[in-house]
Formats: sequence, C-alpha cells, structure tokens
Amino acid sequence: MGQLKEQLFLQHLNRSLVEVRNRFRNRYTAKKSDRFMVKGVTYEIGSCRAEGDDFVFEISSKIPQELLPEKVKKERFFNEVLKLMKKGAKKPTGARMENIVSATHEEELKERDYVNLTYRYREGELYTGESVAKRLKYHQEKGIPVPLIPGIATPAGRVVMALVEESIDAAVSKCVNELIDANEKAVVALGGSFAKGAPRRAPIVAKPAAKPVPAPAAKKAAAPIKPAPKPAAKKPVPAKPAAKKPVAKPAAKKAAAPKKPVPKPTAKVAVKKAAPKGAAKKSAPAKPAKKVIKKK
Repeated sequence: MGQLKEQLFLQHLNRSLVEVRNRFRNRYTAKKSDRFMVKGVTYEIGSCRAEGDDFVFEISSKIPQELLPEKVKKERFFNEVLKLMKKGAKKPTGARMENIVSATHEEELKERDYVNLTYRYREGELYTGESVAKRLKYHQEKGIPVPLIPGIATPAGRVVMALVEESIDAAVSKCVNELIDANEKAVVALGGSFAKGAPRRAPIVAKPAAKPVPAPAAKKAAAPIKPAPKPAAKKPVPAKPAAKKPVAKPAAKKAAAPKKPVPKPTAKVAVKKAAPKGAAKKSAPAKPAKKVIKKK
C-alpha cells in the first residue's frame, strides 16, 4: 500500500473510531482521557495504526479487583476474560495484562491493571470490489451523486472510503460489546458481584450506513447585484494649527517720577510805544454843542 493511500485510510479509520468512542461515552459514564465506565469497569478504545498491510487498533478494560473476592488473583480474571473473547467471531491477535501507575490529586501513586486486546484488519476485510460495485450501481439507479470527499476525485474512490468507515465502525462496536459481556460473565463466574443498583446494560450497535442524500435541485440564478456606488472622496481635513506659544506678559513699568509744577508766566506790563518824533498828534474830534432852549 502506498504511503498516500495509507494516510488516507488512517484518516478515515480514526475519524470513525472517534464516533464509536463518543457513542459509548454518551451511553455510559464518561471518564477522563476518552474512557467510559460500565457497572464499575473502565473501558478504553485506542487509535488505529498501520502495520505492514494491516490496520491495527486496541481495546482495553480495567480488572475490577474491588468487585472480586480477595482470594481471586488478577491473573485468573485476565485468563477468564481472554477465554471468553476467543469465542467471538473476530478473535484478538494479541492479548496482554497491562499495568498502569498514575499519580492522583493527593500526590499518591495509584496502580491499575488492564486487559489489553489487539485486533488486526486487512484492507480486504473493510471493503471488496463487489461491495463497491453494488454501492455505485445504487447511486446510478437512484440518480444520486456520490458524496464528495476532499482529496478523492473519482466516485469509486469516494465509495471505498465510505465503506471503510462503515466497516470499522461495525467491527469496533462489536468487539467492545463482546468485551463488556466477557467482563460481566467473568465477575459472576469468579464469585464477584456488581454494585447495588447498577443499571442493566444495553449493547451499543454500530451506526447504520448513511443513506445517500439526493442532490438538491439547482437554484435559479439570482439577478445580478448592481455594484454599490462608490462613496464620494472625502475632502482632506486641514491640519490643526500648531498651538500658539504662550506670550510672556510685559514686565510691570516702574512708577514715573512725579512731575514738577511748571511756574506760571508772569503778567506782561503793557508798554506804550512812544510816538515817533515829529508826528503830529491827532486831535480828537470836537463834541457837538448842545442847544439850550429856554422855556417861556
């Protein structure tokens, strides 16, 4: 398998695993790190990886020692669960008892033991040429276009990716449900008991294959939108004049010295000019004589 094809498959396989994980977390009690708990037992679904021509994923469950009698060893519980899981249609290709030590909020170390199972799927188990041809024929007969997938140009390639996602969804859901059943049976078989009032479990089924959605009818072309008139150019705003420098006030003038009083001019004495010598003095005109009238 080419590197580009392998990356494309892993992208769609892991996207499908995220959906499976979310369904179980929504159905049961969600815990940290994408885990979930069913009747006191914690489960986890790992991511998918490529190993040669196989696509590999792991599922695990915590060994519930608090639900078992003290005399039951964790190795015995592990072997009981593994024996039940090997009876399934898809047998795990690997199994190990995993020990995980983690720190708690109280800064104490907490040790947990898990049943870890590995599953492998080849490309031919996820889709076949026959299943691709059957899906393409369905699209052609119904006149429904194959949904678009980024990076895949051909309809056949897009159908392959859709079948890959549907197949891994169904496979992982079935394996996890079988592990939940195996844990419950192992607890009872070894003399353990679940917490009182634990809800009865309903199995999570795989997501049904998505039905092709008919393409929407072509919309009528909308009337062309008239371009909005460009706004008139704004007049440049004159720059604000620089702030005037404060003018210093003139220093106060010194008080003027008091003016000295000006002396009043003395009265001039009229001086009669002497008549020139030899000039005859003009005689004043004689007054008319008054007539005296005697009364009779």
